[in-house]
Amino acid sequence: MKKRIQMILFFFICFAFMQAQEAPEFISQGVFLGKTMPLSEMPTAGIPPVRDNTEARIIRNRLRAPRKVNANALPLFGEPNAQTDFGGITSFALEENFDGATVSEGGALPPDPTGAVGPNHYVHAFNLGIKIFDKTGTLLFGPISLGDFFQNGVNSGDPIVLYDQLADRFFVSQFRTSNNALLIAVSETADPTGAYNLYEFPLNAFPDYPKYSVWPDGYYMTANKFTGNTTYVLERDVILAGGANPQIVGFNLPGIVNNPNSVRSPNPAHLLGTSFTPNTPGQIVYFQDDGWSGVTFDHLKIWEITMDWNTSSNSTISAPLEIPTQPFESTFAPFGTGDVNQPGTGQKIDMIAGVISYMVNYREFTTHNSMTVTFNVDVDGNDRSGIRWIELRTDGVNPWTIFQEGTYAPADNNSRFMGSLAMDAAGNMGMGFQIASGTLPVGIRYTGRFDGDPLGQMTVAETTIIDGIGVQTNSNRFGDYTHLTMDPDNFTFWFTGEYFSSNNFWRTRIASFSLSGGFNNDLGVNTILNPNDGILTANESVQVSVRNFGLNAQTNFPLELRVDGNLVATENFVGTINPNETANYTFAQTVDLSTQGQTYVIAAQTNLAGDEFPGNDSFTKNVTHLLTNDVGVVDILSPTTGEGLGQETIVVRVKNFGANPQSNFNVSYSIDGGTPVVETITNTLNSLEQLDFSFTQTGDFSALGTYVISSSTLLAGDGDSANDTYEVTIQNQQCSPTGNCTLGDGLTRFSIGTIDNATTCSPNGFGDFTSLNTELDIDTQVNVIARSGFANQLLSVWVDYNDNQVFEVSERVIFDFPLPNSGVSYTSSFVIPNDINLLGTHLLRARVGWVTSEGTINDPCVDFTWGETEDYTVTLLDGTLSVAQNDFYDADFLVYPIGTRIYEVLFQPKTDLGEMSVEVYNILGQKITSAKMSVFENGYKTLLNFETVTTGTYLVKVFNGSYSTVKRILVK
Repeated sequence: MKKRIQMILFFFICFAFMQAQEAPEFISQGVFLGKTMPLSEMPTAGIPPVRDNTEARIIRNRLRAPRKVNANALPLFGEPNAQTDFGGITSFALEENFDGATVSEGGALPPDPTGAVGPNHYVHAFNLGIKIFDKTGTLLFGPISLGDFFQNGVNSGDPIVLYDQLADRFFVSQFRTSNNALLIAVSETADPTGAYNLYEFPLNAFPDYPKYSVWPDGYYMTANKFTGNTTYVLERDVILAGGANPQIVGFNLPGIVNNPNSVRSPNPAHLLGTSFTPNTPGQIVYFQDDGWSGVTFDHLKIWEITMDWNTSSNSTISAPLEIPTQPFESTFAPFGTGDVNQPGTGQKIDMIAGVISYMVNYREFTTHNSMTVTFNVDVDGNDRSGIRWIELRTDGVNPWTIFQEGTYAPADNNSRFMGSLAMDAAGNMGMGFQIASGTLPVGIRYTGRFDGDPLGQMTVAETTIIDGIGVQTNSNRFGDYTHLTMDPDNFTFWFTGEYFSSNNFWRTRIASFSLSGGFNNDLGVNTILNPNDGILTANESVQVSVRNFGLNAQTNFPLELRVDGNLVATENFVGTINPNETANYTFAQTVDLSTQGQTYVIAAQTNLAGDEFPGNDSFTKNVTHLLTNDVGVVDILSPTTGEGLGQETIVVRVKNFGANPQSNFNVSYSIDGGTPVVETITNTLNSLEQLDFSFTQTGDFSALGTYVISSSTLLAGDGDSANDTYEVTIQNQQCSPTGNCTLGDGLTRFSIGTIDNATTCSPNGFGDFTSLNTELDIDTQVNVIARSGFANQLLSVWVDYNDNQVFEVSERVIFDFPLPNSGVSYTSSFVIPNDINLLGTHLLRARVGWVTSEGTINDPCVDFTWGETEDYTVTLLDGTLSVAQNDFYDADFLVYPIGTRIYEVLFQPKTDLGEMSVEVYNILGQKITSAKMSVFENGYKTLLNFETVTTGTYLVKVFNGSYSTVKRILVK
């Protein structure tokens, strides 16, 4: 019955997918702008040179801060099933590998590298220029600015280059910000150095981050728009013919869920090769993360677009097909702060989360159609990125399903991101990507897999295209994408990405590689199937898989086997392996792997006479004879460094390194070397498995400062105590949100009371001006004057009336006040309540940000995409109590250390103010200690002992029955 219900549900979903259709939301026409002169006749000067990134124009975009709405979304702490080993198959040598462009040629940041290859040329575009090479890297044209290329002076950016293999033409695009338009250029002939027909397609809103594809019935495009339709089809046949009025048809994506603070970037499928079934609908793909509001499980959505160019209003888009995936986490640090560390600098770079990486590629085979998808995922719960890649298949009749998926994240602590993947005509995959970490400058690499290799694995050895040398210190902006395309030969991959050849000097790189070398005779061991880690013997069988990489069938060839470099056996494979096929072979000779705890290096290789590429003949595998009992803590997943920590649950990851299953064993944690908390893991943990364990007893991290958390397994009879313990250092940080004000966003003037502060962009978008103070009366209207250096800004202001260093909603005094024009001062106001309990000195926070940074301007602590935060202090007075009040607030207030973590508090008014007290609060507003102040000849004093608290920031409050004042101190 259950199977029958599942089948009924499957057919119902398929029926709904095919039947539910929606009409276009937008139909218009493009404008033919004319034809360029042949590029070979065009002068190439046109990009003002810059020295490095610090002089480069930053290409503004509308990417926003991604936000994880569902804190319980899976996976909770990264991806335990990611591919952590490198592939073992040796790749062919890079075919071409040369620099594309430099920041001095582009004049902008980031470069947004893109390119496409034809039969004889590679066309390369970047912010803000274009160059054309032959296929050996010889420059044939450029550099020239995009504005000169489009003959209109427009240098807006986000270029995309395509090669239309069905028409043998090149396609170049950029957006135009002034009228929210798409600019398109298509070569008149197969020669990209010839003339181009130019078109403009105005839209109703800014088409940020446009991504294009070639499809038989149109050029498909998606854009990161915040209003209206986001998916378009351009009338390809008219554009190719140089026609005057090509149509553009726009669609909404039914049922799409967007992270409200992230990029909206589905991708259209791009046709590889020239084989296609007539009238196949265009495909649009996007992922849906259960960390977003309204998404209950991680999945892909696929929409189909059917075009009718005769009557465009009859065109349709389908309801989405939903395909569940393995759980993933696509949310990283907020955009504008950076995700990936770099060596020697605190400046991180952005990897662009929440998007399908460019591009989604589609290829038809005789038995099925394939579509490949990649995107960045958090593999450790701490913003280390791996690349989730997925192959979808359909037989052309039934809906798409996931044929295989994997997450490529070798365990070397580096982030891999912005992957771009395609499939050659033999079904082999190549994937280029960026790589970087706190110890590795950003570079460019690739990997791949052969058709028939173990599913979900990138089996080709990771290969370096170029290592980075420098880092970027002046901006988080990087990318915003890479681009891998297929050669018309259908076997060669061409990839372009970004690196830094010196500090703050970006370059793009162009490289080509193939997995099928085209050799007649090429054979190799592509994996060792057995033995595997475990309790091993002195007579273990070795089974290998042999692949025929060449074009000729291979019969009866020799194989050799080695253990720890020593030759064990030479035997003959009997049988035939056809091209692009594999066969298994088990050696007759067994091997001795009987020493417990030892790791053996097993190597097998083919010895085919006349093999034309010996580099892929051998395969090596490390096999460990496991200890019987061996467990250990391998990670502490929670808590992590952040703001506002309190009583936190400690979550650790435990691994069974041994052969025997383990259960009912103890695990402990301690904070700063304190008394260990010991609890029991009752679950069964099988050999080489991991589990995440949450302690019942929480830890106190409420005080600002640094904490060392140590966790250990306490298994009786553990065979290796060296891997039992894991230690991590975290910080409870003050709420000091970052932002990006480098383009003028944020405050250039803030005035309240006697404060009138003209400022430049604060470092990382946060300005601490708490040394500036003004006195304000309660029950009074207060004017606030604000000015920004960029248009369309919003202002919000808080006063921390209760002095708990938490800016609450009730303390927000100005809400979304508009600053529409740059360089203009605007006045807002608020009334301070008539409440004597508010008397005293308080923090004031002002935030100004671009209007599209929605969801962050009215949150006092979330990092900005574009904007700035500034803190001041205000002292609230009561005009009806001026004598005593003025004496209180004119008093000297000092807090200073007189010994190891012993501080003296002095309060020195001119008159007797009655009984005085002191209270100390941590960053969460929790009272740490209190004391009465004693009277001495110059006022009041007391001592505070901070020996039992952690390093961090604290608030010292002095008060009597009528007034109070506060001072922030740092306990070291």
